Amino acid sequence: MNRSLFAAAFLLPVFGFAATVFDPGAGPVALRVNQSDNRQQSVTASESPDGRPMLHAKWNCAAANYLEFSLSQPVALPEFRDGELAVDVFVPDNAAIGKFNLRVTDSQGETLQYQLPNDQLKPGRQTIRCRLTDTNRNSWGAQKNGKIDFPARVTGMSIDFNRKEGDGELWIGKVDFTPTAFDAGELLADTATAPVIVGQAAARGQSATVEEAGGRQALRLNWDAAKARWLEFSFRNPLPPIDEFDSARFDVELLIPENFEGRRVNLRLADKSGETFQFALPTEGLTPGWHTVQLRISKSGAPNRGVWGGDQNRQLDFPVRVSGISVDYPTGSGAGTVALGTIRIAR
Repeated sequence: MNRSLFAAAFLLPVFGFAATVFDPGAGPVALRVNQSDNRQQSVTASESPDGRPMLHAKWNCAAANYLEFSLSQPVALPEFRDGELAVDVFVPDNAAIGKFNLRVTDSQGETLQYQLPNDQLKPGRQTIRCRLTDTNRNSWGAQKNGKIDFPARVTGMSIDFNRKEGDGELWIGKVDFTPTAFDAGELLADTATAPVIVGQAAARGQSATVEEAGGRQALRLNWDAAKARWLEFSFRNPLPPIDEFDSARFDVELLIPENFEGRRVNLRLADKSGETFQFALPTEGLTPGWHTVQLRISKSGAPNRGVWGGDQNRQLDFPVRVSGISVDYPTGSGAGTVALGTIRIAR
């Protein structure tokens, strides 16, 4: 039986911020231990021997030679070439730990398993640090090319045991990943200076104004969910055309407020025929503050939130342009807001 726990106008170096994978000290971590009963294993919310909130992994070495758990809500990683993974652990004396691994699953369904350095596993509380790259030969699943095809998410962890009998345990705390900064790419728009038109703004109780937001000038979007279920705007002046690409990363700066009520923030592209493609930005789990949200789009288009107009062939006919942004929000969720910064493209 499976068990669950409680439930970035120029080329600038960016994306060096830490992404928290999970933090038991900040709240419950929902997860599932694979074959927990048959393998006599568990991972539960607990306190480490030094009194800190952590996940407590326990196992019987005679019942299985490894433990694996998956996150009920996999955590999106920022796109990276390499970066540092930091994992807080408390290791007991005589721990039966052979390997300690992080699992990342990419957009093609390939899972890459990264082994943390065993020589750092000393008795007591410590932070294990290691480098992650976007390539790894230890992988399985669809399109097994040993390379992360973004977007990608942390899906779980595993522990291999180095003996065949006795009990073992490990406490796991906060897990952070900090990608190495790289060039943000070409500026397409700074929404603080690029005029926009909000569709049916008055009737829908919506506005878009340039103001100070989070320490900088930004485009502030405001809405009343009692009058409409979405806000949409287009750029008054066409943005620069984007030539053909096989794959491109679009980076959108968002200021997420406290108690954000938006269900989705969507980027819209229009091709040369006038066909519009809408893509939802990966905003799930974002904390209040500024974020650079990354969205990778392939040449084929494959919009995840709809397509309309133009020749309706559902293919990006180049050149294309970023035509606007939309925000969806639940009916009855009241007044809402979000702020936008720059939009960039990196090929």
